[in-house]
Amino acid sequence: MVRSNIIINFDIVNKDWSKLQAYGLAYEVIKNTLDICEKDDSEITIRFTDDKEMRALNKKWRKKNSLTNVLAFPNNTKLNIHEQSKHIGDIILCYNVVKQEAKQRNISFSDHMIHLVVHGVLHLCGYDHIRKSDEENMIKHEKLVLNGVGIKDPYISYN
Repeated sequence: MVRSNIIINFDIVNKDWSKLQAYGLAYEVIKNTLDICEKDDSEITIRFTDDKEMRALNKKWRKKNSLTNVLAFPNNTKLNIHEQSKHIGDIILCYNVVKQEAKQRNISFSDHMIHLVVHGVLHLCGYDHIRKSDEENMIKHEKLVLNGVGIKDPYISYN
């Protein structure tokens, strides 16, 4: 049995996030995603934020003056530092966007949030969806992790 040393910091900005009560499930999918990435000795911060902060972050870092559901900020591990940090990055989720998207797609709020957490962790691990082949690989891993906790395929319409 491989022993993992995963630290997850939950930072709740928007009080509506505290109603969710899916933090155990979030921990499980983060652990499973980090196992896929072979990063079983990592630290991540998940920040559950509001519209104001998400818009500001999206504008500052992506030059987009709009809301988005999730942002991932990988830690710069390419720095020439003798002792690398275990902290691989931060994931930011916007409550109102996640809620609106879940409603539009006719899926549960917690299922959608968990999917976005997995998506964000994969970004922290170096995955992206710029090229079609990379996107397909990322989606394959998302589906694998989500299926492992009983969440339906997020790429199928359930309307």
